[in-house]
Amino acid sequence: MKSLAKIIGLALLLSYSALGHATERAEQAWNAIQQQQALILDVRSQAEFQQGHLAGAHNIPHTQVAQQINHLTKDKEQAIVVYCRSGNRSSYALQVLEAMGYKHVLNGGGLNEMQAAQ
Repeated sequence: MKSLAKIIGLALLLSYSALGHATERAEQAWNAIQQQQALILDVRSQAEFQQGHLAGAHNIPHTQVAQQINHLTKDKEQAIVVYCRSGNRSSYALQVLEAMGYKHVLNGGGLNEMQAAQ
């Protein structure tokens, strides 16, 4: 039982540290934003977006990316950075965008990761 508690504690610690510290994926995302004028796409819900988001970010919930991305860009060469709360929904959005032919999509991870790398 103590081993299980240690494993759970370690998992929580690792999860917490990934959310609150800059990560390589977030740093790469900021490089794309700064050097390639990447489009910043927040794929969380509208309610989450309204609670706080990165400056200049556009909000399209991950379930609507395929239907709404054309409102922001039709250029398949446009650099796009996607982020969400933890990196899961942005991973899904990245796959959708790549399947649609977008060639330069980066998963910045979670909002806290992106803010820590800024």
